[in-house]
Amino acid sequence: MQKLREFDRNKQVRIVPHIKMLSGGHRFRFTSQGDATRIDHELEMTPKGPFRLFAPIMGMIGRKNLRDTANALQIHLEKR
Repeated sequence: MQKLREFDRNKQVRIVPHIKMLSGGHRFRFTSQGDATRIDHELEMTPKGPFRLFAPIMGMIGRKNLRDTANALQIHLEKR
């Protein structure tokens, strides 16, 4: 489950997942660049409780997953 925490139409949105072992969320900022839109993504993932021990591993896995997701999104959007 995720909640919309911030919404500023055509500017930014913040989505916060409800996961007991993590706090944080995703913020997407939208910037007009002529006929295109730039999307910047900020990710905050803070492990809680015993999961803090896995923070270094989670960072590596998270970066790879985020990079793969961004690449797939770019390919999808450029097909349009």
